[in-house]
Amino acid sequence: MLAGVRIPDENARPGTRAWLAVDHAPPGAIEGYSIQSSTRPGGQLELCVSTSPVARYVVVVFRLGWYGGDGGREVARTRSNIGLARSAPEPDPATGIVAAGWPVTDVIDIPADAVSGQWVAHLHLTTGPHAGTTALVPFVVRPRPDDRPAVLVQTPVNTVQAYNHWGGKCLYTSNSTGNVAAVKVSFDRPVPAWTESNLNAKAPFHYDVPLMRWMERCGYDVGYQTDVDTHRAPWSLVGPRLLVTSGHDEYWTREMRDGFEAARDRGTCLAFMGANTAYWQIRYEDDERTVVGYKSFRGDPETDGANKTCQFRQLDPARDEHTLLGVQYGRGLTHPRKLFDYALDEAALDDPWMAGTGFHEDRSPVAEVVGYEWDGLWPGHEPPGLTRFLHYDGELGPAACIRWTAASGARIFAAGSLGIALALDNWTRKLADARIQRLVANAFDDMTGRE
Repeated sequence: MLAGVRIPDENARPGTRAWLAVDHAPPGAIEGYSIQSSTRPGGQLELCVSTSPVARYVVVVFRLGWYGGDGGREVARTRSNIGLARSAPEPDPATGIVAAGWPVTDVIDIPADAVSGQWVAHLHLTTGPHAGTTALVPFVVRPRPDDRPAVLVQTPVNTVQAYNHWGGKCLYTSNSTGNVAAVKVSFDRPVPAWTESNLNAKAPFHYDVPLMRWMERCGYDVGYQTDVDTHRAPWSLVGPRLLVTSGHDEYWTREMRDGFEAARDRGTCLAFMGANTAYWQIRYEDDERTVVGYKSFRGDPETDGANKTCQFRQLDPARDEHTLLGVQYGRGLTHPRKLFDYALDEAALDDPWMAGTGFHEDRSPVAEVVGYEWDGLWPGHEPPGLTRFLHYDGELGPAACIRWTAASGARIFAAGSLGIALALDNWTRKLADARIQRLVANAFDDMTGRE
């Protein structure tokens, strides 16, 4: 199948809204995690599942996308299995890490013709007092090794684990037991029940899904991989014409940052479609199944100042985020339900990316897209070739949606806010804005060379 045809053909298949139209399981009723954050077409997904009390369940696998607006397609369904109750070990007293270490209970074969994308496994109880309820296990199917999609999207699984407090610990004091954060967190554990999870631990079901639906609706030739995949294989960034970060992509390794900078310096365009991106540097252990994040230059026992787990701007030498994105996080933070408006920068109206957007006729603000975190231009460090399309100048700090041009000629687009994805599609909140949809389409078309 020719590149660029795969996504339209996939999304022409019959879809279903069952992928998210679920009754979420109560705490502990059924929960699980995957041994792999991503897999490949023709590969396997290994799941570790617990039910309490003992009950039967089935696994139903969906690929997420557009599908005529339904947002997903059922790809696989297992036979009924019997779940057993598994326990959570106590956090390690030194690091706080909680690794479940459960046995593999289900192995899902991924079809050889599977299309790269964001997928989700439903763990659906069929018997017991909580029959009919479901837990979700997201994962990614990577492109085939010989595929070269025009757009490669990085999904932020590191951030999920940073905020995942299953077992009582995460990288934040606010939802760790005793208000003592862990300095290491494991991929080998579920996320808490839907009603107990932090918003960021629920990814990709908030900021990532609207972007994904919009890209696939537009028919872009898209491939997906996780940030773990980028770390393991930074050469995977060679080939796509546009690299996209999705949602709250806050936690990066040194290798990820190196890979993105090298791609930019080769002329590859970048689109940062969230905010607070590449803010904390982390390391991996245990074959990339453990995230190390001391969040302190002095507190990290690592002796190499360039490899500390702290803010990138605190490293030695410093690697301020604005040198990659053009903007960076300042004080831009509010409650997830409180969003602010982006105002038009009228100086950008004659820019080619503004063609057909409707901003010339309707210059009103773009409602409720700034938050819950956002990035602004850094005074005295404005990037070269800067164009500012949208801005917010509130008391909590500025935000800016910009384009700039690297020395290699690569164009870099920074949305400047987590909420910008909400203006692309109405799935999460009814905030879609045709002006933003056209602006981002113009940007993607230019950066990929799509006519």
